Amino acid sequence: MDSGLEKLRFDEFETFPELVHAVSPRYFKNDQGEVEELFDRGNDNSEKTKEHVKWFLKFIGIENQSLFLVNQVHGDNIFILDDPALEFSEVGKVPADALLTQISGKPIGIFTADCLPILVYDPRLKVIGAIHAGRLGSAKGIVFKVVREMVRVYGSHPEEVVVGFGPAIGKCCYEVGEDCVQPFKESFPDEINWFRSGPPGKCFLDLIAVNKMEAEKAGLLPENIFSMGHCTCCSTRNLYSYRREGETGRILTTIMLRP
Repeated sequence: MDSGLEKLRFDEFETFPELVHAVSPRYFKNDQGEVEELFDRGNDNSEKTKEHVKWFLKFIGIENQSLFLVNQVHGDNIFILDDPALEFSEVGKVPADALLTQISGKPIGIFTADCLPILVYDPRLKVIGAIHAGRLGSAKGIVFKVVREMVRVYGSHPEEVVVGFGPAIGKCCYEVGEDCVQPFKESFPDEINWFRSGPPGKCFLDLIAVNKMEAEKAGLLPENIFSMGHCTCCSTRNLYSYRREGETGRILTTIMLRP
């Protein structure tokens, strides 16, 4: 199939020939030439979603491989995919919001519709990761914990790790109650650039800024942290947004080490 759309990628990750990665568009053209929504049923286990996964992987150059996803629960658990014999269906039952692996030929990914999708890569040790960082996961410091786990499990050096932030709801649109930003105020009492005041009792939260601070706190260099900069809620690109639409589809962000 020809999607008719340019897929979203990090230019910085394109410099690593051993990587395949991409963020899914909302629309594509099916075999009949009709425009169809991609992952319009979210991350359910329907036959349609399975077909969409198969199509999208093929579209970005990954054929005859299963996509490894975890059961996202808005937490900070991290799953290490270290058994080549483990089936994707087993991994899909694991409650977690981040995956790490050093196994080539195993695409990993996460689904989002306003939460922040994050890809991480250690180019020296060839470790890849995919992170689902919503408000709750971000408040628990999931990016910091992923980097710490990379150090513990693989021996990564944080200053060598590269991180990419995909499309997410931006500080322009993410209005939350003041109680929702309290955990971040406690974690970053001297920082003020990750939120701005809104109507009485409300604030606008910047998930990207929060996770950038977490990444730097974990030892990543600012020049190794990249963002696509697309707000899912108001971007001119066709992206799903739960805040804008309510029940809606999902965006897939995926990465794989080439065999």
